[in-house]
Amino acid sequence: MTPDPSIARAFGERPALMLRAEDVRKTFTLHGQGGIGIEALAGVSLDVERGECVVLVGPSGAGKSTFLRCLYGNYLASGGSIAIRDDAALGQHLEITGAEPHDVLRLRRNVVGYVSQFLRVIPRVSTIDIVAAPLVSRGVDEDEARDRAAALLARLNVPQRLWPLAPATFSGGEQQRVNIARGLIAQHRVLLLDEPTASLDAENRAVVASLIVEARERGAAIVGVFHDEDTRGRVATRVLTLTAPHASASVTEMA
Repeated sequence: MTPDPSIARAFGERPALMLRAEDVRKTFTLHGQGGIGIEALAGVSLDVERGECVVLVGPSGAGKSTFLRCLYGNYLASGGSIAIRDDAALGQHLEITGAEPHDVLRLRRNVVGYVSQFLRVIPRVSTIDIVAAPLVSRGVDEDEARDRAAALLARLNVPQRLWPLAPATFSGGEQQRVNIARGLIAQHRVLLLDEPTASLDAENRAVVASLIVEARERGAAIVGVFHDEDTRGRVATRVLTLTAPHASASVTEMA
């Protein structure tokens, strides 16, 4: 796909720019109900630079998780454009809409991390190997990857006795902390976080908030959804308010 000249110019002129979304829209077609279209996201635009954490807020149904999934490429946007800095690509960025699957996978491996509310449990794979896997896929020695995974699991208060076990039988909070460790271990330059603290108690929410702030201070560009106001206040540099389709979004700077 040939890069849009205006987007390429933006990435060339703004070295800190990591993500640009312009007028992103998403409509779901209900084929089992006569092809009815449900508009889930309408006209959202956002630039995110290194060291920023933009928190999405708005009522249920405003499209917060849908927007994150569009940014990650799990959902194909129905309209608009999404571009993420990729120094290996033409124009220093990759436009997600229309990109080849292998390019999207490369971007996920090297640039973009995503943490959802739920861990996709991998049968018979130990917790420590699940967390270490993103490093191993990038060529990090397995012993080093496991050591880094162990350090992160310990910081997230996942008991050491659980590390050799597959997490299928873990509690919801334990699974979520494993998911967070897996999502943060590779220190991706762009992080997409979909309610990563939803199942956590106050102590563990504070640990996760600290990890997110550290990622931001390292220069990661972060977009996330956090329903806990305290966590949101600790991590956010800006808030993007989404409203139901047919209404506009607004951005609020954080002090």
